[in-house]
Amino acid sequence: MKIKLILSAAPNDALAGSEPFMPLSLPLLAAAAPDHDYDFIDMMKPPFNLGFDDQVEVVGISVRMTAEKTAYEVADEFRRRGVKVVMGGPQVSAVPFRAIEHADAVVIGEGESLWPMVLDDMDTGRLRDFYVSSPRPFAPQGRTFHQLDELPDLSEIATPLRHLHKKKYQFDTVFASRGCPIDCDFCAVPGLFGKKERFRPIQHVVDEIDTFKGFYYLIDDTVFGRAHTYDYYLELYAAISRLKKRRFWHGQASLGPIQSEKGREVIRAAVRSGLLYAAVGMESINPIVLEKSGSIAKTGLKGAKDPLARMEEGIGFLQDLGLVVSGWFAIGYEDDTVDTFYRTLEFCLRNNIMPIMSPVFALEGTRLHARLASEGRLGFSGGSLTNVPHPSMKPEAVLEALDYSVKTAFTFKEIVKRTLFYAKRFTPQNHNSGRDRVQKAMFLFILQTQLKKIFLRENRNLAASEKPGQLGDGV
Repeated sequence: MKIKLILSAAPNDALAGSEPFMPLSLPLLAAAAPDHDYDFIDMMKPPFNLGFDDQVEVVGISVRMTAEKTAYEVADEFRRRGVKVVMGGPQVSAVPFRAIEHADAVVIGEGESLWPMVLDDMDTGRLRDFYVSSPRPFAPQGRTFHQLDELPDLSEIATPLRHLHKKKYQFDTVFASRGCPIDCDFCAVPGLFGKKERFRPIQHVVDEIDTFKGFYYLIDDTVFGRAHTYDYYLELYAAISRLKKRRFWHGQASLGPIQSEKGREVIRAAVRSGLLYAAVGMESINPIVLEKSGSIAKTGLKGAKDPLARMEEGIGFLQDLGLVVSGWFAIGYEDDTVDTFYRTLEFCLRNNIMPIMSPVFALEGTRLHARLASEGRLGFSGGSLTNVPHPSMKPEAVLEALDYSVKTAFTFKEIVKRTLFYAKRFTPQNHNSGRDRVQKAMFLFILQTQLKKIFLRENRNLAASEKPGQLGDGV
């Protein structure tokens, strides 16, 4: 079949035109059923031509939260022209009955094992409404569906067909595991990939990495692993370190592993294998919020007498290894105030980490969304800033705090200061040659300037969409 695969994106997405990471969803689908003629379109990479008049038999659309409206408009136009449309991705997996109004079929959860079945059913005229690969039971509400008995074995995942992407990306991407047992209330990962981690064969991961030309992103939920997964990651990083060509990489991480010696051993092994930058989900500097959200389980701070001091010690450990650190924070729980943004900024500046703050947003399909919905507490303030009500935080004050934080944290002076701070730690003891030091310092400087542009653009988008009022009003 002639198949068009589209990664949808809203026109005002803050990353549009600057998305640095090669998305894997389309290459993974194509690899799962390679005997077809594929055309890839990444709407995050303009200019592009959706080709509504192209002679194709199937259009597959991958949908993230911010692109739902755009994705439906694209799907409706193709269907109006008689083309079969299949939709998948994290957002439609959370709202499948909304999505099916715009599609001939909806894939819920992991698509690799389902995609060949979808195409076979389409070819034989037996297409069902829903194809489900999810840990949660699915109630079809009278529609046709097929659900896999269990989540796929990752050893059976085919190597992504990256060459089908027409656009160039700064970073290749690869994954070694799926699933997360932490179940933070704001996170959609357990609902999509399950609470039990699954792992790809190490050699499969390493063979992929060995084809990369430069920097790459390991997109696991935490590249430091957890206590019961440390042996896997130790073996993985040892295998990566044995590759002839050393490539720098980055990934998401948590502070919990720092609290044990074996966890620290994993982190050291990751650095030896080329880990340069860790985006650390710190979530909050408020221990009460960490406890209520469930995030404290991944920070290793449960029961600590002075959690903030322990957090700073953990950050210092990572930095002393020559790891660049950014802190990711979700602010807007009922125990937060607008001042939390400013105190978080001070914390980040004091610890030489890049602050990445956002208002709490209850994603559909998460425990937070389900709880607030059951309590009748979901709402919007008129824009897209948040749907989590707050008793005192007004949108204009939050927007002001976000804007101030970006402009303060990413001044030229602060960018240079952080770059020099880390450059002093890119030492031979931390497995760096003179060339490595220069390359890493340049990477860090460019990274910070790009982040500033992205965050300012995102803040402008939020401000443009927001109306005066109280956060969470207008249910």
